[in-house]
Amino acid sequence: MLSGPRRIAYVDHALDLGGAEQSLIELLPHISRCAYEPLVLHADGAPWVAGLPSDVARQAVPASTSLLTARRDDLPPGWTGSSWQWYAAGRAVWALRGALGGANAAVVHTNTLKSHLLAGAAARLAGRRLVWHVRDILPPGPALRWLLRAAHHCRPYIIAISRAVAKQFAPLAKHLRCRVIYNGVPMDKYCPGPPAAALAEELGIRPDDEIVAVVGRLTPWKGHRALLQAMQGVRAQRPRARLLVVGTVAFWEQSYADELREQAVALGLDEAVIWAGFRSDVADLLRLCDIFVLPSCGEPFGRALVEAMATAKPVVGIRSGGVPEVVSDGESGLLVEPGDTAELANAIVRLLAEPALARDLGEAAWRRANRHFAVSRVAREVEEVYEDLLA
Repeated sequence: MLSGPRRIAYVDHALDLGGAEQSLIELLPHISRCAYEPLVLHADGAPWVAGLPSDVARQAVPASTSLLTARRDDLPPGWTGSSWQWYAAGRAVWALRGALGGANAAVVHTNTLKSHLLAGAAARLAGRRLVWHVRDILPPGPALRWLLRAAHHCRPYIIAISRAVAKQFAPLAKHLRCRVIYNGVPMDKYCPGPPAAALAEELGIRPDDEIVAVVGRLTPWKGHRALLQAMQGVRAQRPRARLLVVGTVAFWEQSYADELREQAVALGLDEAVIWAGFRSDVADLLRLCDIFVLPSCGEPFGRALVEAMATAKPVVGIRSGGVPEVVSDGESGLLVEPGDTAELANAIVRLLAEPALARDLGEAAWRRANRHFAVSRVAREVEEVYEDLLA
């Protein structure tokens, strides 16, 4: 038995709130304070840390803004790279090493791709046990090669949020411990309930509208273009169907939102799409919708799907990435083939046209979410990783 709480240093480089940060915010209240004392190391000026539980210590770690805002596609293909990248990375690693030493962290738990690389190196230098919480599926290329190279040298215990995510570490299976722990959501927050009339009025939703919702960052791989194309077919059969788009672009993709709006106009959907932007009341918005759709291909997990399932909404997803691990096709939702917008449209129309089926799938989705994806259960599994490392 441990004599007292052990310090766990969670490292997240992000400036803006994303799915990884939201998952961390919702996980930490359920980590046992009797056994573990959480500390979050974050980028200076990151507003998302305001959402952390009040009893969680936090510390800003200085790092180059150019490094924090660089995309993973900017990683050099080999050991050579621009001097600013190496200089900025070296300074970030050194600052993290000092923070880890000063915090006396027993375990370093990294939460994002850049923090795997930077804090992984810092943890190795500081002689700290290391957990990578891997939330990405990387395509073949420099980023994946860097991740595997760093894993080979740092030897982290890997938590993968799906089997699809874990698969990319197969080349290192003999050298690394890897455990699949699905993301969890707080079931008391995402739960069935009546839609709020005031919220519907705010968004211009009429009582007879059939609302199809999508929640996620506006970025090309999330599949909004395909969903807009599918909605044109949906509207041909269900004229009252409208698409509620919740989310905004990353700072480097400002023009993408305009491109999506232009596409909607070109498809004759300008009156059918509600652009809600970034919202903090996602649970309330989900209660407004009739169907939830996640149109992304290669989704590592599909956290938004679980949120909708916990709200007892029928869901439609793409049969790729980690989504088939979340949604049991025909039992707790419908899955369609990647790139098939006609099949996507047909799945949406089917659920709108068959309310009994939609209700049954929604109830089954709620049961599945509570059984497998409650954040309290996820916290226990994460603690088992810590116990394994600290034994």
